[in-house]
Amino acid sequence: MIHDGSADDYQRLHAIIHTMEAEFDCHVRVILGNHDRRAAFYEGYLPADPGPYYASRMRIGNNDFYFLDSKVSGYEAGWLAPQQLQWLGKHLRQAPTKRAFLFSHHPLDGPTMTNMHYAILQNTPALLSVLRGHNLGGVFSGHVHFVSSYLIGDNILNVVAGSAAYAIDCHDPHHHYVHEGSSYQIITIDRGQVGVTTRQLLHGKAVIDELTIPDTKFVGRAPQGYE
Repeated sequence: MIHDGSADDYQRLHAIIHTMEAEFDCHVRVILGNHDRRAAFYEGYLPADPGPYYASRMRIGNNDFYFLDSKVSGYEAGWLAPQQLQWLGKHLRQAPTKRAFLFSHHPLDGPTMTNMHYAILQNTPALLSVLRGHNLGGVFSGHVHFVSSYLIGDNILNVVAGSAAYAIDCHDPHHHYVHEGSSYQIITIDRGQVGVTTRQLLHGKAVIDELTIPDTKFVGRAPQGYE
């Protein structure tokens, strides 16, 4: 939401979002990304401290939308804490007839994420274990700055959005190339069926920066409390 923001920044963001909700008569939900500051977000955006992670559920008709907190302070990669996985599993078991859609900042591991293992959700197998056997409509994420979609687990659809800030070409494992780029996605759900459209606002061809990646492997050790 905000790159290294203060509590005042998040307070102003909350006011903007409140205006958007009123103007467009819509629901707005937010999730933390790796550039957000959790303490500042809690102080400036929330009416009360939710605890060690910020997750929520929204129900519309026969659909349940889960907004998960995969941010871990000090890491680019993401994890879902065991307590959060338990919370998710409990709600999924309580609503077996509802179609569940999950949103998180960090993508799950999949065929197109090989060069990004160091940056994506590190405990993907633990999440897939919680999701097994439930009525999943899809998992939606971002973070890696390129668009992708793939099926994993029990044929669970994973859709990764691009970025509103810039695009990254990660086809070379150790040299990721940054381009000017901006895009967003529209997710359409109709009677449990889902479709995703990417709207490209800008796509620059020139390389404006290069990221050197020494090691694309998963992070060796999980942070304390995420084992």
